[in-house]
Amino acid sequence: MSSHPGDLLSAWLDGELEAIQAMAVATHLEACAACAAEREEVEAGRAALRGLPSLQPPPGVLWPSPAVHVGDVLSARLDGEVEEELRPGIDAHLAACPACAAEHDEVAWARAAVRGLPPLEPPGGVLRPMRTRPAPPPRAPSSLRPRQLLAAAAAVAAAGAGMLGLVGRSAPADTTRPSVASFVSQHSTSSPGPDAVSGLAPAALPVSFSR
Repeated sequence: MSSHPGDLLSAWLDGELEAIQAMAVATHLEACAACAAEREEVEAGRAALRGLPSLQPPPGVLWPSPAVHVGDVLSARLDGEVEEELRPGIDAHLAACPACAAEHDEVAWARAAVRGLPPLEPPGGVLRPMRTRPAPPPRAPSSLRPRQLLAAAAAVAAAGAGMLGLVGRSAPADTTRPSVASFVSQHSTSSPGPDAVSGLAPAALPVSFSR
């Protein structure tokens, strides 16, 4: 490396250079006393910065900035909804900004006034119709829908009509009445005299075939 590394010293110390560049810077530092001294100064400065204790900024320095007012968070601050790490900055801004302090006092007064108002009852007759309206009568529970009821009624009617048709077909048109006189006459002709054993004449029995 013919030229001095210059800005490459910090990257070389952080190990951000490629292998070829890092080797070239290391070779140059071994041959150049000025660049070696500069490297030592950079290393000393970096070590001093890393050894400093962490510092917390004063309240109100970083947030909110003096140019930004805190009007949008006043209500949240009064409700205690602001994060703890942000509250010191808001309080510092209120102490340094008369406009935000006045707005804070106005918001606090308005909130207290609203909360101190007595509860209001609605005018008469506004909610009374809703309260006194009678409840509708309970409807009888029905497990069947209208269409299902109609289908069931049609099925019952069809079954009744079928039973009437069967009864009409099985009933006889008229009652059969046999001729009793003809049966008696035939019986008398077939038995001309008394029985040979008992000597009794056959008796005529009443016969009826009516149903």
